[in-house]
Amino acid sequence: MRTVSLHILLCIAFCISVGYSQFSVQMEHIGSAKNSTEKNTVRATLMKNGAAVFTVERTLPFDVPYPSATINETTGMFILSYTFDGFVEAYNASGKKMWEQNFFKEKKPNYERTITAALGNHSIAFLTSDVTLSNAVVHKFTTEGRQEWETSLPYSMGYEVAMSPDEQTIVAGTYFASEGEVKQQATVVDTKGTITASADILFRSASFNSDGSLIALASEREAVIYDVKKKKETARAARKTGDIISNIMWRDSEVFVLESSVQAPSDRPFYFSNPVVIRYSSAFIEVSRNTYPLEKFKQSSLKDVSGSIELHCDARIIKVE
Repeated sequence: MRTVSLHILLCIAFCISVGYSQFSVQMEHIGSAKNSTEKNTVRATLMKNGAAVFTVERTLPFDVPYPSATINETTGMFILSYTFDGFVEAYNASGKKMWEQNFFKEKKPNYERTITAALGNHSIAFLTSDVTLSNAVVHKFTTEGRQEWETSLPYSMGYEVAMSPDEQTIVAGTYFASEGEVKQQATVVDTKGTITASADILFRSASFNSDGSLIALASEREAVIYDVKKKKETARAARKTGDIISNIMWRDSEVFVLESSVQAPSDRPFYFSNPVVIRYSSAFIEVSRNTYPLEKFKQSSLKDVSGSIELHCDARIIKVE
């Protein structure tokens, strides 16, 4: 078993659920190692309809980050990404390790790098960056592990990546910060790896409409509608509350935005509370707003389930409409 890495979250057992559809991945972080003689453990458990299917367990050095997980909620395939070491592992729904890829095999381990992924039914988009390199890179892979192409992006540090439902369009966020100057861009890349357009936003959440012609992009403070065919931004809206935007989602011709309060006590880790779901037209005209009195949660998302919008806050599920 390979020893791998990630940043220490000083906790005894910290669980994160990624995805809430038929398949999900539960990440369990175990340990509070503080010196080189101690280890931490990470367990990634694939869940199907709430029941455990299999578990991948790894031992981690005391001073490196935990891996992140990207799941295809329909097929059950998931990716574990180890940013410090620079490699990813791909597993299918039966628990078989399909392949692994090292994006930085010629380089030493590094805390200042990123690996994010968007996983479709047939292909995967990886966004990688390393502080020692001048450009972040988008890599398009098949789910069997064959790289189809790679494309360098304008700025050095990668952020988030998303892929359209038909897997023909990728949008990737990159930025550059130096001496108080910050440059940012969401770059649109077509199925051949050609950069076709860009938008001025560093998004943390993205959603394509059903035919992939429009993208909703959200940073913590604002949201943008981008038209892929016209190659231009068509609408922009600031957050409606004093909180942060944590998720955005298309449903038919409307956009749903989730805003939540950030609570940062001095004596314990931050958490979210009081989520607000705002329903917009595609021109960002507000249609309705619902506030939910939830006191504490770590993870939240909006889901379109059989035509209904659900708000998922940790294990709690609330029907929005």
